[in-house]
Amino acid sequence: MPELPEVEQVRRGIEPILLGQKVVAVRVLRSDYLEPAGADTRQIVGTCCVKTHRHGKRLFCEFSAGVTVRFHLGMSGRIYAANYGEPLSPHTHFVMQLQSGRELRMSDPRRFGGIALYASFAQGVAAEITGKVGVDALYLKTADLAAWRSFKSSVKMRLLSQREVAGLGNIYVDEALWQAGIHPLTPVCRIAPAQLIVLAAAVKKLLRRSITMGGTTLRDYHNVQRQPGRFAQMLQVYGRAGQPCRRCGSELKGIRVCARATVFCPQCQPRHKGRRS
Repeated sequence: MPELPEVEQVRRGIEPILLGQKVVAVRVLRSDYLEPAGADTRQIVGTCCVKTHRHGKRLFCEFSAGVTVRFHLGMSGRIYAANYGEPLSPHTHFVMQLQSGRELRMSDPRRFGGIALYASFAQGVAAEITGKVGVDALYLKTADLAAWRSFKSSVKMRLLSQREVAGLGNIYVDEALWQAGIHPLTPVCRIAPAQLIVLAAAVKKLLRRSITMGGTTLRDYHNVQRQPGRFAQMLQVYGRAGQPCRRCGSELKGIRVCARATVFCPQCQPRHKGRRS
């Protein structure tokens, strides 16, 4: 599933293609892929994209008429650029034709993603961000994590939930916890303040590095130019259960947390069950 770095790469990829370009036509090839049902995409025809935004895994394109399109990639969604007249990739559900002769298209074989239309960017934020998802993980502060000190649930569950931190998924949570030396099943209330500082720093450093490398491609993800991300070669624990830890040499263990495959190092990430630090 595309996570924050992959969505940020998509945002950076579509911005130079979209900004200042008049929308000539919009085609929705699956009506159930667009929200709300029956939304009139003709509202953006004749307008230009003035700004792109991203919060967590959500991508917003704001147009000159105020209308905003929200893209969510889900598990297998992909936004790609093509020239007008090029054959559509399989499972393409949305096409935006630009005056330049370029098109932005969205394909999604599993259809867990989707597109939504809002009258304004503010309306989109109110509907999808405010009170629903937490701070964008790229701007995470230690104070944001310190507010978790009363939670008894596992740290991995909190990081995946999107409620406190938006944009993290299974890959980057496993990697960040390994970097910070925290066992994924550790209750948040048992994590020392000093470790929370290390965790917040690890999350941001990891995301920034992944963005510079184009994100992580394991199977489906490709950027707007249809290129894979290169960060997979930097993964330390994700997908490596049974292999040696690259820090201490111990065998990495695989468990399930929140029904998600989880990999950790029992030596570098010891599980503490004692009293709160």
